Amino acid sequence: MKAARLHELGNRAAVTVDDIAEPSPGPGEVVVDVAAASVNFPDILMLDGKYQIRPDLPYVLGKDGAGTIAAVADDVADFAVGDRVMFYLHYGAFAERAAVPASQCFRLPADMPLDDAAAMGVTFQTVWAALVDRAALKSGETVLVTGAAGGVGLAGVALAKALGARAVLAGLTTMSKADAVRAAGADHIVDMSGGDLRDGVRDQVKAAIGGEVDVVLDVVGGDAFDACLRALAFCGRIVVLGFTGGRIAEARTNYLLLKNVAVLGSSINAYYARDLDAVHRGQAEMNRLYGEGKLVPHIHARFPIDRCNEAFAAVEDRAVVGKVLIEI
Repeated sequence: MKAARLHELGNRAAVTVDDIAEPSPGPGEVVVDVAAASVNFPDILMLDGKYQIRPDLPYVLGKDGAGTIAAVADDVADFAVGDRVMFYLHYGAFAERAAVPASQCFRLPADMPLDDAAAMGVTFQTVWAALVDRAALKSGETVLVTGAAGGVGLAGVALAKALGARAVLAGLTTMSKADAVRAAGADHIVDMSGGDLRDGVRDQVKAAIGGEVDVVLDVVGGDAFDACLRALAFCGRIVVLGFTGGRIAEARTNYLLLKNVAVLGSSINAYYARDLDAVHRGQAEMNRLYGEGKLVPHIHARFPIDRCNEAFAAVEDRAVVGKVLIEI
């Protein structure tokens, strides 16, 4: 079968589409005929060896996707050949077939196409855990999402709106993406493209909603985190999801004390390792919201597997609104 593999860290030319043996299901596994997989920011980090997971080289890229089950291990009772699923892996999704733990597969509703499922996947699960489990978002609260045009950011905008946020504010550094982010559900745009973010973000938030914000989803870190912390309301919560801006910020604990605010971390990898039931509950709820037309992923571009380097470049160049898919 064809699979996109990395042969050398830090070398984009070392990503090649190779012919490798098809997998067989091991204990507790299924084999999925992959229809589409998504490009995630951790894929970029893994190319350079900057992610917490560093597989032995060469390895098949890709963290999540969707397809149809082609084979099932004898000890798997929950799935059968022909079932349509989305799935999650640490790596291995950019291939014609993938062996996946059955516990990390999610049966799809009949009305969800495979490409939509691949576009939702781990990004929406990441945001669900952050908004629902970590931030305990309540209907009627306000939410600010940094990096709002990216895969996780746009999912944050859409899901916050679907969960009943009174106002969703989208933090952008590329203002040309504002219309697309508004179409995903953003009520207000916060310009984070430069200048003095320290007071600028808080001033824009107050101008937009008449006060400070209840919940922040921060995927950027650095100056964006510092500015968003100052924009939090009493008992507000900021959830750390990543550091696409490069600098890992530090929160002064006296400020947390004085404002009664909380800084929370949220890693979907940790949920898969420690509370997989929570991931399944969240996915079931998101399937319901999708069926009601309240949650729709935005697919920015699609690339065949032999052009996956172009897909990586689009994500690295911040030219993307929503998700990029690898169609297999």
